[in-house]
Amino acid sequence: MSNPPQKELVTGQQWYAPGAEIPDVDQKLYALQNQCTDCNVCEIACSLVHSPEGELNPLLSRIRISHAPSVNSRKATHGFGFISAICHHCGNPPPCAEVCPVDAFYYDPKTNVAVIAQDKCIQCMECVPACPFDVVFVAPDGELLKCDLCGGEPACVEACATRPEMNNAGKQYTRAPVLFHADAKAFRSVMQQKPEKRDEVGMMQAMLERGEISSSA
Repeated sequence: MSNPPQKELVTGQQWYAPGAEIPDVDQKLYALQNQCTDCNVCEIACSLVHSPEGELNPLLSRIRISHAPSVNSRKATHGFGFISAICHHCGNPPPCAEVCPVDAFYYDPKTNVAVIAQDKCIQCMECVPACPFDVVFVAPDGELLKCDLCGGEPACVEACATRPEMNNAGKQYTRAPVLFHADAKAFRSVMQQKPEKRDEVGMMQAMLERGEISSSA
């Protein structure tokens, strides 16, 4: 008797059958590296949605922010710069899945992303050095962590602190979001845009305008 088809836990959609030809991932994570402020909110959001206990622990995140004195081959001002270490979702099957001795990877039928099935993973760590971008991480308990795009709605993108809607209107600044979930063509168009100048007021002024405090305070 054949085994019943398995379903993806997040989306509920049926997995690809073994041996099926799987299309490459179309919409991936991209980052404007020179905009990152190292706030680590993306790591916190990722750990929150993926840890069983809803733990706020960057060590459980599938995206990592690292300091880099140069960004995009240019030396950053005063040696400061941050890069987002994110899964590139290589063409299917990706190198990490190809080396797995127990076929612990399956493919999300909604996003085509290779995902680690933790109940099959034996934590042999073969996928860690196989990743050409060093973005298969190891949790403190030995669990292997790889980006699954949150089933198509990445929590890190929604939580990114540099998104314009995360800021008060008021004081002048020039900024663009860091993280994007898009196809390559859409992201290239983003890279060619100049960040908009926006106004941002201080917290006190914003509270005054909303009537939350009085001027006598």
